[in-house]
Amino acid sequence: MADSSSPSRNGRSGPLAVLRRRAMAAGGGAFVLAAALTAAAASGTGAVASLRVRLAPVSQAPALPAGARVLGPSPASARLRVTIALRSADPGGLARLATQVSTPGSGKYRHFLRPGQVQVRFGAPARAISALRGWLRQSGLQVGPPNADGLLLPAAGQVAAIERAFGTRIEQVRLPGGRIAHVNTRSAKVPRGQRAWVAGVIGLDNLVQAQPNLTAGSGIPRACHAARTTPRTFTADQLARAYGFSTLYRRGYLGHGVTVGLLELADYASSDIATYNRCYRIHPVIRRVKVDGGTTVAKSGRAVEEITADIETVAGMAPRAKILVYESPGNSLLAILDNYGTILQQDRAEVVSSSYGFCEQYPVALGQKDYLLAEAGNFSAMAVQGQSMLAASGDAGSEQCLSAQNALGSRAYGLAVGDPASQPFVTGVGGTAIVKYGTPPTETAWNQTGPHMNGTGFPAPFNGKNGRPAGYPGNMAGNGGISSFWRMPRWQHGFDTSGNSSGIPCGATRGGLCREVPDVSALAAGRANATPGYAIYGTAGTFNGKGWTSVGGTSLATPLWAALIALTDQQAAGHRLGLLSPALYQIARTDPAAFNDVTSGS
Repeated sequence: MADSSSPSRNGRSGPLAVLRRRAMAAGGGAFVLAAALTAAAASGTGAVASLRVRLAPVSQAPALPAGARVLGPSPASARLRVTIALRSADPGGLARLATQVSTPGSGKYRHFLRPGQVQVRFGAPARAISALRGWLRQSGLQVGPPNADGLLLPAAGQVAAIERAFGTRIEQVRLPGGRIAHVNTRSAKVPRGQRAWVAGVIGLDNLVQAQPNLTAGSGIPRACHAARTTPRTFTADQLARAYGFSTLYRRGYLGHGVTVGLLELADYASSDIATYNRCYRIHPVIRRVKVDGGTTVAKSGRAVEEITADIETVAGMAPRAKILVYESPGNSLLAILDNYGTILQQDRAEVVSSSYGFCEQYPVALGQKDYLLAEAGNFSAMAVQGQSMLAASGDAGSEQCLSAQNALGSRAYGLAVGDPASQPFVTGVGGTAIVKYGTPPTETAWNQTGPHMNGTGFPAPFNGKNGRPAGYPGNMAGNGGISSFWRMPRWQHGFDTSGNSSGIPCGATRGGLCREVPDVSALAAGRANATPGYAIYGTAGTFNGKGWTSVGGTSLATPLWAALIALTDQQAAGHRLGLLSPALYQIARTDPAAFNDVTSGS
C-alpha cells in the first residue's frame, strides 16, 4: 500500500535515501538551496536567474481525455492554486502504526497520536519543507503553512509564475462534455535536491471531478407533520428505530461531546437547516469551516443538495453531536485534497464523512496515480490520530467509471469501484433498499437503475442509437466490487467465500487478493414508493424551493453511519474509535448476528 522505500527517521536506507545522499553530494541539498535562496533574496535578484536551480520531473503531464480540444494558453494573469504532496519520512511505518492503533488486540490499539506527534514522526523533514517554501517564494508564489501533518504544502500565484516555477505550460481545453478545464502540458519539475520528498504537484490540472453520490428526489423527538407526510420517505426517527439507534438514545447517547466533520464542495442555506431542526425540535451545533476561502450557494450547483442532505442526516440521527462543515471552492482533486488535509491538520473531528468520490481508475488513466497515494497518506495519518474516516462507495453499481464515459471512452464500461471508499484506511459505505420496515428492517441490494427505476439498467453504449441513451443518464445502484489499485487489508481476509475474490485487478502477488468494497451499508434508496428514501428539507439553489422531498444515495448511508459512530464515540474514552474497519470485521467474525446480512437483490 505504501512506499516503504522512502527514508525514515531511524536511519534506515532505501532508494529514496540514496537519491537524497546523491543530491546532497551534488550540492542540491536542502541547506545548500536554502542558503542560495537567502543570498538571492539579499541581492534582490530573481530566483530562477540567479540560482539556476536544477529541476527534476516529479510527475508526468496528464493524458488528455479522448475528444478533448486544446483552446490555447491559460491567461498568464489568472490565479491558480496548487498543493505539493510530500512524501512521508516513513510511509511504511505510518501504515503499520495506522493498522496497529485500529486493530483490537494490538498492544497499540487506540494509542492515538496528536497531529504534532504525527508530523514529527512521519511528516517530511522540516529542512526539506523549508527549502521548498523558499524556492516557491523566490519563484513568485504565495506559500501557505504545511498542512495534513506535514504531508501537504499549498501555494498560489499567477499562471505565468506557476509555469516558470514548475517548468511547464498551462493550457485551456474543452472536454467532451463541454466543460472548460486547464491542464499542464509538461511534467511538473521541482528542485532536484528536494525531488525525493515530493510525491506530486496537485492542481496543475482540473480534469478529474468528484461526483456527489446522491439521488435527489424513540428517544429522538418525532418528526413534524410535514416530514412524516412527505411521500416515499423515512423520517430520521423511523430510521433510528429500524437501525437500533433508539436503544442508544434511551441510554442517553445522542452524540454529546463528539464532533462529526463533513467534507463538502458546496455551501448550504442556514435557513433550510433551521427548518429541518425545528421539525425535530433539536438544536445541534453546526459550524462552517472555509477551506481555501470556501464557496457560496450560488456557485455550488447541485452539490447544494448534497451538503444539505449530509448535514440534516447527521443532525437528525445524532442530534447532540457537533457538526463541522468543511467547505472547499470548486470541484477538483486539489479542492478535495486540501479539504482532507485541513480536516487532518485541525484534528477537531472524531468522525469524518465524505459523500464524494470518483472512478478509482480515472486518475490512473490520466497518469495521476500520485493523487491516490497522497490521499492514502492523509487517511493513514487520520487513523493514527484516531479519526474515523467513512466514504460513500458510489451510486453506479459495478461500473463506477460510467460517469467518466466522455473522458474514458470504452474503458468506462469495465468493472470499477470508487475512490476514496476503496482506500484501505477508509471504511467504505454501500447502499441498500428497505423493502419491509422493522427492527431490523428487511433489506436488499440497492438497484433502481433504469428508465422506470426498476433495476433493469440502461443499455450501453450510450450513443443514441437503437433506443439507447445518447449519454450516460446515471445509475441508481449501490457501488461495489474489487479494487484495481489496492491490495486487500489483512482484516478483510477470509470473508469473501463466494470465489469471486481476485488478486488480478490490483496486481497482487501470487496468492494475494485485492481490496473489496464496500465494508458496510445502509439505506440508499429513494424516490420510489416501493423503496422509500430519506426525508430531507431544502429550498436553496437547485432545490428550487422544493421543501420536503425524498432523497437517496450512498451519500445518505454514509452520514447515517457517521451518526451511529458519533453515538458510539460518546461512550469511548477520549471519544475516539479511530479507523472502524478492523474492529467491524472482528465483530463480524466473532458475532455474525451483530450485522444484518443483505443477501438478496441484484
